[in-house]
Amino acid sequence: MAETTETTTETTAKRLTKTATTKLLAALNRADELGGEIRDYLQDKVATDPRYVNARKRVAKLLGKSYVSKEEATIKAEKKAQAVAAVAAPTPQKKEHKGFGDASIKAQIFGKKSCPWSGRAITLLERDKVDYDFVDLEEPEHESKALGLASETKQNTVPYVYLRGHFIGGFNALSEVVRLGQLEVALMSKEELAAAPAHIKAVEIVARPNTDEVAPAELDASAPE
Repeated sequence: MAETTETTTETTAKRLTKTATTKLLAALNRADELGGEIRDYLQDKVATDPRYVNARKRVAKLLGKSYVSKEEATIKAEKKAQAVAAVAAPTPQKKEHKGFGDASIKAQIFGKKSCPWSGRAITLLERDKVDYDFVDLEEPEHESKALGLASETKQNTVPYVYLRGHFIGGFNALSEVVRLGQLEVALMSKEELAAAPAHIKAVEIVARPNTDEVAPAELDASAPE
């Protein structure tokens, strides 16, 4: 009987010891986890504290080195990523100019060689020694432009006269610009106009499209446009 009691006591003691050991190990593990969390917290706190950062910078400077804080490193990495993304981003394509007027050309005449009013417009520009481009809408490669010109200008007859890319009308409109002494202003480039006196900038050249249904080529050469 005494032997049985002793065995039971020994078994209980072992069980208690095992339980205690398990609890102790669990407590130690938890303490280690807490210690790691506290350590990480303190390290992060110290690393971002301005006083600590400034102290590290001063020490590094004395040693001839440099010190970059965690926050500065993060900001630098973000800026680098943004720069890389900006370079990788596609460059916006310039919108192509779809109109017929070209500001780089002083004067443009879209007309027909068979049209007397186209010829008069050319003569007027040549008389004033103005460089111009002439596009003959009767030539096969330019025939398709006629519809686009009519749509853009709301004018039904030739010639279509552009001065520095701005449509002004036909021969009568060009003649009126000359009569009013506005031709020199109308032929100024954007840069020249920006540098011109205020009274020059104030000159307003109004487009006068010819909306007659009868084309000038069908009229008598002596009749007005």
